[in-house]
Amino acid sequence: MELVSGKMTSKGQITIPKELREKLGLSEGDQLNFFIENDEVRIKPVKKKLLSHAIGRFESKENIDVEKMREVAQKEASKHILSEGFEHE
Repeated sequence: MELVSGKMTSKGQITIPKELREKLGLSEGDQLNFFIENDEVRIKPVKKKLLSHAIGRFESKENIDVEKMREVAQKEASKHILSEGFEHE
């Protein structure tokens, strides 16, 4: 296990050293989980769930019409907006 140090600010923010950010593929806005075990803290990045990671993992017995999906989504969004009483500024 490598020892790399960082520091905490007066607001409780922790600076993760560049070396670790690069090694773990972290970037601004990424979420982290903190685990407490026997007076020690472990930090684990939350895996990003991207649609691009799921491509090829789903099977369909029929062709999927993406344009039709968009039309349906737009129609449903319009219904939702109209049902809430859209106000124009």
